[in-house]
Amino acid sequence: MMVVRPLVNMLSYPESILHLTFHREQVAARRLVKRTGLSLTTALEQILCERAGDQGLAHLLDQRRVHFSVQAERKAQQREAGQQRHMAKLNTKAVPVDSWCGWFDGSAKPNPGDCAIGGLLQSPDGQCWEIARTVGYGNSSSAEYLALIAVLELALKLDVRSVTIFGDSRVVIDDLRPQTGASAHGLETYRRIATDLMQQIPKMDLQWIPRARNVRADALAQQACKNFLPNSVLEADIGAHPQCDSE
Repeated sequence: MMVVRPLVNMLSYPESILHLTFHREQVAARRLVKRTGLSLTTALEQILCERAGDQGLAHLLDQRRVHFSVQAERKAQQREAGQQRHMAKLNTKAVPVDSWCGWFDGSAKPNPGDCAIGGLLQSPDGQCWEIARTVGYGNSSSAEYLALIAVLELALKLDVRSVTIFGDSRVVIDDLRPQTGASAHGLETYRRIATDLMQQIPKMDLQWIPRARNVRADALAQQACKNFLPNSVLEADIGAHPQCDSE
């Protein structure tokens, strides 16, 4: 049976006593609440008094403040280190400001269903060419491939010699990696066409990005799907696109 010791005046401890306890002590306190009907704070005080022993509750709470302060500082340092690693990773993937860059995205609604593609190609001086069109019936992977093919065809039309193209389709980008070997089932023709186009560009890099960083190409695909745009390429001098800097 737990011995109830005299409690110190908790008004001298402005922070919540809950923040100075470990999980196992909180569990024990809640069990005590169920057995006795005490408040959680009172139950925690009794648990901590037992834990403190002859040194007293005030001494134990002082130790806990130091412990949790050190833990909080360590976590803050870990978060900062994680952010620095993340920024360093982004910097290594940054697209030079003097480089061509492009994005592609495709969608099928439903899947399979009516397909639409979106693409964006940007020159080093900030001029942009946008692609937004429907491409018939298919699944999402074929739509993604057709979006990439459209961007590659546009790059060749503009005589681009060096370009980095980004997309959020793991299926397409993994399918085009040299070490992949056989193409994914049903995508063989698309892979052959895309590979042939990529080989015609002297310096060509294909990179995966999360969907959240492919919003412009996705918006163009959704625009084409919504408006049923005819096959077209829209050219606009809209200045440097933020996605180039974020890559």
